[in-house]
Amino acid sequence: MFSAFRKYIFFFALLLLCFSCSKGDDYITPPSVNISKPFQNQIFGFGDTIFIQASISHFREIESIKISLLNKALSPVMPVLNYPVNEIDYQVNTYFVLDDINLDDGEYFIQLKVSDKESSWNEWADIRITEVVREFRSVVAVLATPDIINAFEVFEAPLNVSSSKLYGFSGDHHGSEINSSFDIHFTAGSVFNGLIAWDMNKKTANWNVPAVVNPPQEWFYHLYADEKDVFVSTRDGFIVGYDRFGKVSFRSLQFQNGKFTHFVRHQNVLIAVFEPFNSHLQELVVFNYPGGTVLKKLQISGKVKHLSVYNAGSVLVFMNQTTKPAVFEFTIENSTLVKLKDFAFDNCDIVIGSGKDHYFISSGNEIWWYRPETGSATVYLIVQEPSCMAFDELNNHLFVASGSTISYHRLPFSQVLGNIEMPGRVVGINLRYNR
Repeated sequence: MFSAFRKYIFFFALLLLCFSCSKGDDYITPPSVNISKPFQNQIFGFGDTIFIQASISHFREIESIKISLLNKALSPVMPVLNYPVNEIDYQVNTYFVLDDINLDDGEYFIQLKVSDKESSWNEWADIRITEVVREFRSVVAVLATPDIINAFEVFEAPLNVSSSKLYGFSGDHHGSEINSSFDIHFTAGSVFNGLIAWDMNKKTANWNVPAVVNPPQEWFYHLYADEKDVFVSTRDGFIVGYDRFGKVSFRSLQFQNGKFTHFVRHQNVLIAVFEPFNSHLQELVVFNYPGGTVLKKLQISGKVKHLSVYNAGSVLVFMNQTTKPAVFEFTIENSTLVKLKDFAFDNCDIVIGSGKDHYFISSGNEIWWYRPETGSATVYLIVQEPSCMAFDELNNHLFVASGSTISYHRLPFSQVLGNIEMPGRVVGINLRYNR
């Protein structure tokens, strides 16, 4: 009896399968998608138009089609195109204009996502985009206006071209950074001025984060920007990051009774220096990015003057100590600090540089050139009271400001290639690129 019952069950299941596979109720058969443009592995560059043509047919009504241009991480790099269809046959004829100069070289994907009321299917076309070569554009300098107290002007100077004023502001000035990808110039004060994001093309302020003014106490302690975000540390013990639109992208855990004096982002962490009030000890703190939680802490002795990404998993830490200044390598994973070199000079005043090749340190009127890969540190220039420096890695140009003059030099030679004269005392310089 049980055997006969199993036969009935099998026969019923077979009938059910036959009915479920009928054309009117087929949820498995995908639509037919034929992409005729672009061609597989077609190469495009900045300013090109990617024409997209495809024929799509389906036995059931197509509800919508979504077309995306994706990078290797499958993230959209252009606005996604959405089309309502409500037909069983459809011809795609559209395009993307590659007007983003910041697209990196590499493989990209055109994704056609076809959806009916029940399911969705993807069809792909592989393309390649060649990036725009990065080029130096100009020096951007913040000047203290000579005739007006607490007034500042920003000038831009391409090499061998007269400088021109971009904009001005009043209050105080602590530091500045440039995001060349989006032509944004960030300035920040310490006591009076907030963080301001300037549109360098329109020469106007896009947005600002006001300082909480309570003289003589500082509100902002440090300013740092990378290709994605700008970060500031504040009197209430936070490091806060903002995207290019002024939206908060990062907020650290709060540290009280001290201040964050330096920080640098590396992949998914932010490495910071916390200086407690009334203590000679400092802490290296590793935050999760963008979460803001503390991953590691290491207590150090000395006053940090500069942090920079060095290797894939480490940063360089330049410190003034009770004896001589020194540079250390901090390995993030193991929280180890290894001394790389003791310097021969007495004090680090200004330190610039990143990566493995070139760092420049001012000590009094001497500017030293340090190369961590070889361990060499030599006097490169003698400049009277240097106020700030910047290094152009593309052309090996070092820019040094002293008074109202910015001199520039090409490594490995120390001779002056040229001088940029400014109409005021230079208190900050940044370099602008085409991307």
